[in-house]
Parts: sequence; C-alpha cells; structure tokens
Amino acid sequence: MIPNVHRLLVQSTALLLIGTAPAVATPADPASPQAKAGTVEGGDIVVTAQHREERLDKVGITIDAFDGNRLREEGATSVRDLTMYTPNLAVHLPFGENSYPSITLRGMSADNFNESAPQTTGVYVDGIYQSSSPMLAFQMFDQERVEVLKGPQGTLYGRNTTAGAVNFISRQPNFTPNGYAQIDFGRYNYLNVEAAIGGPLVGDTLAGRIATKVVRQWDGPQTDRSGGDHYGQIRTAFFRGSLLFTDNDGLRITVTGHGGVDRSDTWPFTSVAALVPAGQPNAGQICPQFLAGDIAGANANCVDVSGYHKQTKSVYDNPRSLYGRHDNSTYGVVGQIDYSFGAVRLTSVTGYDHLKRREGLDEDGGANVVTDTIRGSTVDQFSQELRLASDDDGAALTWIAGAYYSWDRLTGNPIFSSDFRDWFGGAVADYSKLSTRTGAIFGQLDYRLTPTLKLTGGLRQTWVGRDFTYRSVFTPTGGTGATTFAGSNKLNQSDWSGRIALDYTPSDQVLIYANISRGFDAGTFNSYFLGSQAALQPTRQERVTAYELGIKASVAPGVRIEAAAFYNRWTDIIVTAIENRTGVNAPYLTNGKGADIAGGELKLALRPVRRLSIDAGASYTYQKLDTLRQQNLFGTIVDLAGGRLANSPEWTLNGSARYAAPVGRYTVTPSIDVKYESRSQRDLLNTKILQTPPHALLNARLMIEDGAGWQGSLWVRNLTDIRYVAEAYQVVSGGYAGLVYNLPRTYGISLSRSF
Repeated sequence: MIPNVHRLLVQSTALLLIGTAPAVATPADPASPQAKAGTVEGGDIVVTAQHREERLDKVGITIDAFDGNRLREEGATSVRDLTMYTPNLAVHLPFGENSYPSITLRGMSADNFNESAPQTTGVYVDGIYQSSSPMLAFQMFDQERVEVLKGPQGTLYGRNTTAGAVNFISRQPNFTPNGYAQIDFGRYNYLNVEAAIGGPLVGDTLAGRIATKVVRQWDGPQTDRSGGDHYGQIRTAFFRGSLLFTDNDGLRITVTGHGGVDRSDTWPFTSVAALVPAGQPNAGQICPQFLAGDIAGANANCVDVSGYHKQTKSVYDNPRSLYGRHDNSTYGVVGQIDYSFGAVRLTSVTGYDHLKRREGLDEDGGANVVTDTIRGSTVDQFSQELRLASDDDGAALTWIAGAYYSWDRLTGNPIFSSDFRDWFGGAVADYSKLSTRTGAIFGQLDYRLTPTLKLTGGLRQTWVGRDFTYRSVFTPTGGTGATTFAGSNKLNQSDWSGRIALDYTPSDQVLIYANISRGFDAGTFNSYFLGSQAALQPTRQERVTAYELGIKASVAPGVRIEAAAFYNRWTDIIVTAIENRTGVNAPYLTNGKGADIAGGELKLALRPVRRLSIDAGASYTYQKLDTLRQQNLFGTIVDLAGGRLANSPEWTLNGSARYAAPVGRYTVTPSIDVKYESRSQRDLLNTKILQTPPHALLNARLMIEDGAGWQGSLWVRNLTDIRYVAEAYQVVSGGYAGLVYNLPRTYGISLSRSF
C-alpha cells in the first residue's frame, strides 16, 4: 500500500464532503436525468446491479443510474455522453467521432486501441458482455436505464470488471401499450429519427416491442473537399425487436433480436510534423518545437519522413491521401428465462452477437502515404449464464449462485493493413485469430446481522483460455507479398474474485458502506507488428484489490449527498508501450509492475424550491506508477516510476441545473449541463504534444412540453465552441504525431411524441 494511504483516504473523503457532483436523482424529481431510472411507489430509484431489484439508496456500491427516456431527451447516444453526469468516468475515442470508446473509470483504463486487448471496465448490454472494444460503438436507443457500477464487480459479473461495469438495459415489452417517436434536425444537416412501440399481442401472455433509430448527416466540420463527399457524413441504422411470454404463474421468457449498420465517414487525424527538415542542422532528428508541445511551431518548422507538414490552420482542414468510411454491421439475439419456484428464482441468460467491421484511416493525417491503414475484424461471441437466487427480499439471509460460460472469436483478415509507400516503400498486413473461452462459478450471500447492519460476502472462480494465431505479410510497392513471420501460442489462466462488505443503515435516510473487493483480468496477445516467437508471448493477468468507504444520505429536505473514498492496488497492469520492434513505432501491450490509485467522489442533489433541480459533482484521483521501464521518444529506456496513467484526468467536475416553469398548459424547462476535466496525458511518457488541456464542455437546452405527450426542444452542444485534443498518439520514427480533435459546436431542434 502507498505510504500514508489512510491519510489520503481521509483527505479524499473530507474533500468530497465539501465538494459538489453530478446528476443524482431524488424521489419524484421529474427534472433529473436519473429521476425515472426504475421506480417503485414513492419514486425511489430501483436498479438491478446485483441481479435483483433494489432501491439505489440501499445498495452499498457506488452506482450512477440513468433513466433512458431522460437520456434520450438530453440527446445522449453513447457511453461517452454519460460522462456529463458521472464523476470519475472518462471516455475517449481512439479514432475520433463515430469510433468505439475506451473507458476510464476511477483512473483505471485499458490505455490502447488494440482490438485484442481486454477492457478494464466491463460493458454489458441486456446482460451480455461485449467482448471486443469495437462492439462498444453501438448507439443507445429505447433504453430502460443505464447503470454505471464503480469498483471491481467480478463476483457477479463475468469478465473484465477490474475498474467497474456499465450495464445498458433496453426497454422490455409489457402489457401496457406505449411508445414514442422523435425527430432531431441540427447543424451539418443532421437528421435523427427514432421510434418505438410496444404492448400486448395475445391477451396477458404475449407482448412485444420494436424500436429503431436512423441517423443521417450530409455534411460535417471537415473543410477539405478533395476527397469528394468524405467530409464527415453519418449513415447509421439500428433496430431492436423483443417478445415477452409469461404464464402469470412464475414463468417469464424474453427474446430480443437486434442489428445495425454503420457506413459513416471516418473522423480525420490532424498531423503534427516531428522531424528537422533535410538541409538543416540535426536533419532527421526530433524537432525542438515538437518536444516542447508547440503544435503550430512544429507544423511550421518540421516535417514527417516524406517531407510533408500541415500548412492549413484549421484543425478540421486536413488534406489526406485516404478518405475512409466505416463498413460495419452487427446483429445478435438475447434470450432470458426467469422462473420462480416460490422461495427460489432461476434465471437463464443466453446471448449471441456478430460484428463485422472494416474502416479506412489516414493515420498520419497528411497528403502523402506514410501510414494509411485499413482496420478490419469479425467478432462472434456466445455466452450462457445460469443463476439461482433466493426470492424473499425480506429474509435475513438472501443469496445468489450461478455458473457462466462464454466463447468468442476475433478474426482479422487482415486485422490491420497499412500502406507505408512514402515511408519505407511497401505495405504491411497482419492476419490473426484470437479465440477465448471463459468459465466461472460464483456466489454471494447477504446476511442481516441486525436490523441496521448487513454483511455481504461473494466469491467467483474464473478460468480463461485463449488460442492465438498470427501471420504478417509485407508487400513492396508494385511487388508481390511475402509472409515475413507466422506463429501461434496459447494461454490458460485462472484466478478468483471476491467481495466482502458491511452496510450500516442507522435510519431510512442514511446508508454507510465499506467494502473490500478483488478482481482480475486475464492476459492477452498483441495482434500486429510482430516479428518473432518472443513477440507471441501473452501478457500476464492483472489483479486489483480495492478498498472503498461511502455514504448515501438525505441530509435535509431537498438535499441529498453520495460520497465515496477509495484506494486501489493494481498489480501486473496491462499497459501500452510505444516501441520500434519491426521498423515502425507501434503500440504494444505489456505488463507493468503496478500502480496505486486513490481518490474520492461526491454527488450532490439540491431541490431548493419546487421545479428547480441543481446537481453537481466532483472527483479527484491520485495515481502513482511503480517501476515501469519504457522506451522514450529517443529510443532510450527510462523509468516512469511515480508517473500517472494515460487517459485519466486528476480532477473532474460536473454540474447541471434545470427549472420546469409552468406557462399556461405548457411546461417550459431551460437546462444547462457542464463537464470539466483537468489535463490528461495520452501516453505513459506524458509527451507534451499529445496532452489534452484542461477544458470544460457546456451544453444547453430549452424544452417545451404540453402534458399530453408532445415535447419540443432547442439545443446546443459545446456551447462555447472549444477545440481541444481529444486523442493523440506519436509515431516519431515516421516523423509525426496524429491528433484527434473534438466535435465543434452543434445545435438543433427536436420534436417527440410519447404515449
């Protein structure tokens, strides 16, 4: 444990108790994004984070729960939008807008865009784990709710939950006819059409629901038109259909099918030149402006290996040699069976998903062909979970036990292909197949020691096996391809996860909880730029032991707080190192010794007067790497001990305010949301030119409702039109860094009808 960690935890808790935090719902508050996230009588929020319905304020886990209708009204479409309301949640998009997200939760991140890398935060859609990061690019629509669980959740969740879990729960059929239709039109000729309808089909035994979402955008912020119509267009369509059968005697069967396509333009990289030009002293060496983090100076005075440097000032004006487009499609099915035997409930969850992905990217962001890539993969996955649980929530002892099995295949034909003709005169294509099998048994007991004190204990044993095959082909420009390396390897790893917790409820308005949990994540394989059998060695499995102390309390009428302090000891962490192993600076997964992470969070909800809601939040995260030897920009091995992890801001602040004003028979609700993040480093080396500066995003909305289901809104996102580096990486051997900027200000109008 780090020195003085107890002092850090105390200071973090004190910090949170005087700070502020985002979007916490209180009972019967119609203005909060979380207000309707599953309700019972009285408006109390209900979640299923522990595979049973529980009031959020009675669950001894730090959870952020969001109502699907409210997220839709706010224009939230992906996991990244949840960061506006969730402290200590950061999401970055490795390949810009429309790409798949990488999640950082409480400072823990996968820190890579390697498709074969497991995520530290497990993402589940209707109970099904999403096994590959490109699968996370799905669009949210017709959601019942979304739950963000913080801290290791390995006892009850199947895979890769060392940092936490995010559960997306779609709206299920019921026997009350209901639905909605919504249309949005905005800047860049943006059009979104979304609709759902459901209700009884056969009496009170069979119900159904269908939902769809289509997004079309005919323009974009990109100003370079040399690529024809490739300037930021969006072309996506998704659907979901569900059937519910019940015999009204303890049996419920739900089957859901879903699918979608994405033919959108890929987001452009902005190039930053890194080398001293030919003919100057130290030609070919790294430019001083690049090292200093001076983007404008580097592009004015430096070049890449092809002699190119960006000459346009706009971050969205990027002459490119490759104008890429997504060619992605997905489909799947989920079946859930619930049957009550009286005191025991049986649950079976079965899922199959398929994803086919192919997208082109000009990763050097320039007019020459330095690093023009095609990334493609096919993912097939199947999972089966069986659970038995006590079905008497009023009993002193409640329990859950189960078994889990899954397999998935990630196939790339190729998974990565890059044209380097202006760099070293050829193209490289990497073909690989990663097959994973996972099995687990688990159980959790909750025992009420006294009317105010509950003890929880849980344990899970997991077995993971992976088979990996790889082949690399080099093709000289104008020549014939030849295999340069091929090989295969396997890994078999197993470990346990567990949790022990105490919940103290001195009154119905206060919950104090403390827990210790342990999680692990299996190792994996690198999937490109491999040149030897040694490179086929898998990473070791990583482990985390987490300590948490928290409180949830209504401290006064209209005032509610949730605060937590935590410490994570993360060992054998899987990190990304940029190394030149085969002539190309490329990201490789490797293990570090470990890291200490400590911090705290607070969420504060104020309802000072009727119809006014103010939600605020703060989080602070301290990080300290153990000894970690990495290759720096000059090829020298340095020790990064004491540094921070990538993609993890030290501070985050959230705030929102809403006022629902009656105007005749209408309700007019102006609202504003803000999210602040402190500086983030985008690599372990903390390279200056790759840093994301401190920034605040501001969104505003004016909504009008008539009380009969009609609703209209005017909205603005990124109101101040700030521009910042949202993602970055360096390839100094190629003489450049690739930067990805955020989306500029957008605005529009929405109209919807619910029934």
